[in-house]
Amino acid sequence: MVHWADYVAERIMRERGDKEEYVVESGITPSGYVHIGNFREFFTAYIVGRALRDRGKRVRHIHMWDDYDRFRKVPKNVPPEWKEHLTKPVREVPDPWGCHDSYAEHFIDLFEGEVEKLGIEVDFLYASRLYKRGEYAGEIRKALEKRDEIKSILDKFRDRAKQPHLEESWQPVQIYCPECRREAEFVSWDGEWKVSYKCPHCGSEGETDIREGNVKLRWRVDWPMRWAHFRVDFEPAGKDHLAAGGSYDTGREIVEKIFGWPSPIDLMYEFVGIKGQKGKMSGSKGNVIVLTDLYEVLEPGIIRFIYAKARPNKELKIDLGLGLLNLYDEFDRVERIYFGLERAKNPEEEEELKRTYELSVPKIPERLVVQAPFRFLVTLVQMPHLDEDRIIEVLKRQGHIPAKLAEEDIERIKLRIKLAKNWIDKYAPENVKFSLLPEPPELELEPELREAMLEVSEWLEKHEEFTVDEFNNIIFDAAKKRGIPSKKWFKALYNLFIGKDRGPRLAPFLASLDRDFVVRRLRLEG
Repeated sequence: MVHWADYVAERIMRERGDKEEYVVESGITPSGYVHIGNFREFFTAYIVGRALRDRGKRVRHIHMWDDYDRFRKVPKNVPPEWKEHLTKPVREVPDPWGCHDSYAEHFIDLFEGEVEKLGIEVDFLYASRLYKRGEYAGEIRKALEKRDEIKSILDKFRDRAKQPHLEESWQPVQIYCPECRREAEFVSWDGEWKVSYKCPHCGSEGETDIREGNVKLRWRVDWPMRWAHFRVDFEPAGKDHLAAGGSYDTGREIVEKIFGWPSPIDLMYEFVGIKGQKGKMSGSKGNVIVLTDLYEVLEPGIIRFIYAKARPNKELKIDLGLGLLNLYDEFDRVERIYFGLERAKNPEEEEELKRTYELSVPKIPERLVVQAPFRFLVTLVQMPHLDEDRIIEVLKRQGHIPAKLAEEDIERIKLRIKLAKNWIDKYAPENVKFSLLPEPPELELEPELREAMLEVSEWLEKHEEFTVDEFNNIIFDAAKKRGIPSKKWFKALYNLFIGKDRGPRLAPFLASLDRDFVVRRLRLEG
């Protein structure tokens, strides 16, 4: 079974021909936090580029920061006085939090740091720099020359009832006032390089040279212009852009008829959300989950795995609750399959899972780095007497990891310990959390339950070394020989140690505790 990224790569090679270099593009306006939904566009472009590279092709992945877009509205988490900066380029709006040079840079810096952790090769470009150094000057002039044709294309896709045709005064450009930097009104173009303007905010008026960078293409023209300028072969887009009559439809005609470049191959991606969270994430509204949030509970390779395995046209819901434990189990299984330590159901599934793993890790390790079972770590990190080193000893003693560990094994185990602690603190449901009772609780125990507890304590006192399976058999046998139902027996033991009717897997849990403590507790001693 062919992975979806390989399918798209083959299509690009087939439809764009054999090229010296293929260009894939993604782009975001940094008007708010770049959330995990925005990341899907970025990663889709990246992974298709990766599939092309795996075929021996040279690929340039450009990510365009549209930081020359207007500051359109003041988000909820920004002081209301920031309204004085409305219509300025977001790159030139001050940072409300005071930690970066501008509003846009505040969000750009975070995302670029997040991406670096994923080992993704990308060429970050900044629209503000490109406009200000005059790189698009020729295309801006061409758009002004072909203003009527562009307007006709845009009007063709507008619904007269819902979206009236553009006003006769419409222009394909917008102007930033050279004085106050807010959006000015277009007055005229001299047919060469000068545009006249009038600013309704500060009252200044005059001329500005297109090559100076104060004149910017409107977004519906800017996007297709970029396709031609950078010779883009592939760019994914959300379903809103790819809807009939949307920006991709108008962009296709504009790039081909105005700028003379074939429209890039597209791929629609669906929205990404968090399971249980209502509504669509919005960077400007502030109701977002960013990659940094995922890094608190997931290994970088697992973050990539989430996006690599999901077909882009399917809505993606990331489960940070109990489903996260299943995600770790799934990733660990796929990793073992890749290294030949486990088999998939059939050869087709195995091929696809191995390919998904290849696309999920920045660099494939030479061997399987030790996998500490995340589910068990969730139990161990809640035991106050266990620090990192003692947790590793428990994992060794119970056979979850080998006795001898390389440095990269220890690093991965310690990372998972940290992630498990974070998950307990931030996302774990209450039925997963527990704490050891400092003293034996007052329980009304029937004689057979007391006898069974004493039998287990006596066995434990005599055995310093044992396996979890051996201990598990002793626990079950003590109840079975007395006719105690398992549910009743386990409920009594959980209440004895954590004051709950249910808890983590019992034998591994008790085996992780101090042996003398367990013996005393089973005897109801303090």
